[in-house]
Amino acid sequence: MNRPNDHRKGQKECRIKDLHMCQLCASIDRVQAHHIFEYAKGGPSTVEGMISLCLDCHQRMIHKDSNIRIKKKENRITTFGRGGN
Repeated sequence: MNRPNDHRKGQKECRIKDLHMCQLCASIDRVQAHHIFEYAKGGPSTVEGMISLCLDCHQRMIHKDSNIRIKKKENRITTFGRGGN
């Protein structure tokens, strides 16, 4: 999906902030920025609105497992629920 430059910049800044490390499993392989608040529903493209996740956690655990939730409160992100298959 083609996204605007400011969006890609926000994703890059998120990965840098998180040291290019998945915030769920600590992997450094294929790390992506995940929108905490859905981009398609107007979620912001800011560092504060994203979390770094490896491809496996992003796709398998977050998008395919509706039991995973990410909460952001006072600049602290927490996850809860059971992960993937």
